[in-house]
Formats: sequence, structure tokens, C-alpha cells
Amino acid sequence: MSQHPRVTQEKNTKTWRIRSMLLKELRLIEIDKFALLMVFALPGMIMGTLWVARLQANASTVGTDTGKDSDALTIGVVDLDPTDTYPGQDLSDNFTWYLEESPDFIVVRFATEQDALNALYEDTIKAYAVIPYGFEGNITGDIPAFVPIHISSTDFQSQATVFGAFQTAVADFRSDHGWVKGEINVDTIREFEPVGDYAAASFGVFLIVFSSFIAVAATGAQAIVGDVPLNRMLLTPATKMEAVIAKVLAYFILGMIQAQFLLLLWMGLFGIVPNTDYLTLNGVLALMSISGSALGVFISTMCRTRLQANQSFLLILFSSFIVGTGFMDVGPVDDLYPLNLGRIMIIDTAFKGVSLATFSSEIFRILAFTLVMIVLAWGVLAKRATLA
Repeated sequence: MSQHPRVTQEKNTKTWRIRSMLLKELRLIEIDKFALLMVFALPGMIMGTLWVARLQANASTVGTDTGKDSDALTIGVVDLDPTDTYPGQDLSDNFTWYLEESPDFIVVRFATEQDALNALYEDTIKAYAVIPYGFEGNITGDIPAFVPIHISSTDFQSQATVFGAFQTAVADFRSDHGWVKGEINVDTIREFEPVGDYAAASFGVFLIVFSSFIAVAATGAQAIVGDVPLNRMLLTPATKMEAVIAKVLAYFILGMIQAQFLLLLWMGLFGIVPNTDYLTLNGVLALMSISGSALGVFISTMCRTRLQANQSFLLILFSSFIVGTGFMDVGPVDDLYPLNLGRIMIIDTAFKGVSLATFSSEIFRILAFTLVMIVLAWGVLAKRATLA
């Protein structure tokens, strides 16, 4: 018995063909062990590594001292001043006590500079201060007393923290002894900070955006190259634009599944309570997933082999590390590349509670980037007789 013509016509529409190819792609992903590994293992590996790092950082600050910050730094002090010109008190020892009382420092005393230098070399301390000969005499004689601080040139992250906390201890020392009238102490208060581990919140929020964009691009880069079933399907009325759209949507769905694991692990492991709602965070990650998927599919159309796709993705990966971290000004790239735009959006939403509607311009640029990638992928694919 022949099928009704209207039913046959409905099953030959663009929407039906895209849906069929989308379901086919999702089934292929379901049996693709590598794709599933990316979905389940990558979020766990990223957040698990961050969790272990935070545990080690917290464990390194546990000692007999109380009232220390969770990110307190271990520093050394070398007291080379035996002079005694201040009545009733050893000022160099007293100054060391102020450093020990700082919530930002865990102090280890060393007898010689060489011992402290060795500890710095072995990374058992982050820095060390040398109280020079004549320190007490200079202070009591109203002469500037210089205390050199030695810090490793390879430790970029701790330098600003060490100097800032050291200046606070100096201000407390001078103020309590009355050597400066109207002494002003500075207390840093972090505003717009979400509940939970601050270091994990600030670093983890970037990892979430980066992973949502890059991981989807990585799997999408294998979407078309060497896809034999798609070769056969394109012999039917299905067009290459429909194939591209189906691929992009399939890896977008994969990216959103991964985003849920990332968000839940981030909030669950570190007790993070963002200053926005869960839907807003998903809105940002949806933009990362769709743009990353489109970029990955475009890479796949440009390549003839899976090896070429892997190498092209690695180029995107390392380029994104360079331009997407925000550590340097990359000019127009900051205003156009989805990863850079997503980094700003998720920080402002998760920390400041900014509405997603505020980023209408950024959303438009990400969607425009996605559309350009889809059109380019279609343009490349349209010129190819086969996919491999």
C-alpha cells in the first residue's frame, strides 16, 4: 500500500531533514566513546584538579597559628640586627612579631640569608625579609630603615600579595609605636564576591567558559571530516546547509549537557552561590556552546583528514589560551572573539549580578560570529564533491 502523498511531502521538508540528521548525529555521539569522555570526564578533571589544588593550598596554611586567612603565604624573616637602642624592647624582634600576627603571613625565622634563600629556591616559602644591621637605631634616630624583601622572579602570582600584606604590617607597626601621626591603615574589602571559596570562584568561572567553548569546538572539529554516512545522506534531497545546521545543533546540545556538569561541580565542590540565577549562567554558556560548535564544524569542513582537524583545533586551542585569558590587551579580538566576550559576561553576571539583557551588543556579536562560521562552513562544503 503506497504512503499518502501529503505524509511523504511532510517528511521531505527542510525541518524534517534537519531533525533526522540531528537525531542521527546524536546517536553517533552516543556511541562515540571519545565524545562521551569529553562530556563526562573533562568537567570532572577540570573541577577535580581545582578542588585538589584548593585542598593543598588550605592544608599548607594549617598550623599552630590561628586567625590566618585560607590563602596566607609562608614567608621567611632573617633578623640581622643585634643593636639595642630602644628602651625596653627589641624593635627588630617586635617588627617580626607584627609580621607573625598578620593574617596574610605564616612566618618562618631563619638564622642566615643563605638558609632563607635555599628555602625560597625549594619553594617552601614565598618570600623572605631581611632586617638589616642598624634597623633599630635608624628608627629611633628618625632615619629611614630599609627592609629588603626577596621574592622569586618565577612566582608571578604572589608578588603583589606579598608586598601589599607587608605594607599593611609596616603600617600597623608604625602606628602602634606612634612614629607617624594620623597613620592611615588600609583594609581591603572585596565587593561583589559570591558566597564560597573566592579563589575557586574567580578561577573556576573562567574555566567553565573556556571549557564550554573549547571542548565543543574540539568535538565539533571531527563532525564532518570523513563522515561516510553523511556522504550517503547528501545524495538524497538533503542539502549541505541542512547538514551543517544539524551538526552545529547536535554539538550545541552536547555542550549544554557538559555545561550542566561544570556548573554543578563548580557550585557543589566549592560551595559557590553566584550572585545571579542558574538560568542566566546557562544563557552565557549556551552562547559559548553554539559559537564553539559552529567554529568546530567550520574547522571540520576545512580539513580532509581527522589528523588535520586535530592539528587545526590545537591551533585554535593555543590561540585561545593566548588571546582569551584577559591578561593582555588584544585589541579588536576582545570585542569579537566569543571566548573573550563570554569571559566578561559570566564574570559580571556571576559576581555582580548584572542582567544578561545588559549584554545585548555582546550577544549580537557572538551570534553574528556563529552565523559567519555556519555560512563559511557551508561555503567550503558546497565546493566539495565528497567529505574525505
